[in-house]
Amino acid sequence: MFIRNKNTVFTLKGFLTIFAAAGLLFVSCRVVSAENKNGNVVSSQSPGPIAGERPVPRNFKFENKQVTPETNLHYTGRYCNECHEKTPVPGGDRYLKFGGGYGQLCRCHSIEPAAYLHPFDIMPSPEKKKKMPPDFPLEKGKVTCLTCHDIYRQCQKRLFDKNSLRGAPYPKRTDFCFKCHAVEKYKPIDPHQQMDDNGVIRIESCLICHKEKPDEKHATFKDVTFMGDIEKMCRRCHHIAGNHSGNADHMGILPSADGMRRIKAMEEKYNARIPLDEKGKMTCITCHNPHQKGVIPESSPGARGAGSKYRHRLPKDLCKECHEM
Repeated sequence: MFIRNKNTVFTLKGFLTIFAAAGLLFVSCRVVSAENKNGNVVSSQSPGPIAGERPVPRNFKFENKQVTPETNLHYTGRYCNECHEKTPVPGGDRYLKFGGGYGQLCRCHSIEPAAYLHPFDIMPSPEKKKKMPPDFPLEKGKVTCLTCHDIYRQCQKRLFDKNSLRGAPYPKRTDFCFKCHAVEKYKPIDPHQQMDDNGVIRIESCLICHKEKPDEKHATFKDVTFMGDIEKMCRRCHHIAGNHSGNADHMGILPSADGMRRIKAMEEKYNARIPLDEKGKMTCITCHNPHQKGVIPESSPGARGAGSKYRHRLPKDLCKECHEM
């Protein structure tokens, strides 16, 4: 795999694959859809598999009227007819719709780079096949969604343990990756470890999340480019159960006028940055600084919180300042 900077090409052999494989299950079914006059989803497009490619059109017509691309079809046992022509036969015909093509069967799932860096529809090498567990099925000798995900688990009503990775749960997410990948070849790099022992920035670490290395001394948030959706990139490694934080879901919230006033006041008071995403909504980096201490100059507002516990941008003060507690 090659990721290109303006001036440099880096070979990132293992760790991007590991991060993506670990996060494959946790990609949410969020795809922007088009609606007709009655509010029924009729068609849409999702991002192509490689940044810059033309979008891949998908048919978002559903059998159940209440279902939209935002609906979680899994773990309910209610929506079998969205993917199956009729009830599958255990160990026999699955009666899959769309000719068994996962691009349409799994149409709710985004395939933007931040979500699906792990390749599929590929033929694993003989060496890889020897290491792969026997219950990790290939289809026509190729890796598919079914190879890593036990779809049958998703078809059943499950109140807890909503995890479709084969053999789950695992003590660590990367333990799943090492079912097929050799540990010594694919040791994951910590994307937050962004400088070497001499204090020099590791550009390859920057390129795990950024399309190109930002100018850490002068770039503003508007100048920075990302590999994909910020929240999805974070969730490749960080799984946040329940509402986060303070028993309230902050993700994707568009701050009110009063909320924006408080954010601006905090930024001025503490010489800090409380960034929102490109749509002006809250995301992971609104509260957490993902950078290693020293990457961004200490005098810059964007450096606040780097290296702090939980990487909070305003340790001890963030919640109470934002909510005026």
